[in-house]
Amino acid sequence: MTTARYGRRRTIGRRRLLALMGLGGAGVIVFPALGNGPIGKVVSIDGLVELERDTASLNLSPDDPLMIADRVMTREDGFALLLLDDRTKINLGASSELTIDQFIVDQGGTISMGGAMLFDRPADLPPTDITILTAFGQIGVRGTTFFAGPTKGKFSVFVDHGSVSVTGGGEERILVAGEGVEFEGEGAPPGPVVKWGQARVEEAYASVRVGR
Repeated sequence: MTTARYGRRRTIGRRRLLALMGLGGAGVIVFPALGNGPIGKVVSIDGLVELERDTASLNLSPDDPLMIADRVMTREDGFALLLLDDRTKINLGASSELTIDQFIVDQGGTISMGGAMLFDRPADLPPTDITILTAFGQIGVRGTTFFAGPTKGKFSVFVDHGSVSVTGGGEERILVAGEGVEFEGEGAPPGPVVKWGQARVEEAYASVRVGR
């Protein structure tokens, strides 16, 4: 992580998250839960990675299943590679967290995150509607590869391939491959869409331990 402000794990309450985004509970895609079965698994971890499920707190290990409402948390030395629906990869950086709010295979869902992550869904798969909620804004996904997290001291979103919509502070930006935006702070709209240089892209990927 680039600064101490973003280096620590950010705990985001659901009600506070929606208020920061100005949603007030409206406009969020909601899907029915997928019963009690797993919707993904842990592929690999490095360092300390924990899971909150119901009232239990557990240390994660490779091949552990992931369920609806699971909250995955990496500590300062922790990194995790998660797999949803056997095809969608999520690399979670250090001092980060991710909650699987709702998810249905090949349809979509809602995920809340804080910290840094790389979302990677192969381009040859059918599009799926996934909404990523952060304290800074909302990211709309339909099958793509993108980074979300701090770079150069600001929360940023960068699209490697495909396209995403980034919404915050009542404004929307559409990003395509090679483009990124950053936020000045919580509640602020996303900044202008710009092309990212190789150095910034490499910094972003390094924060989730992925080479590019």
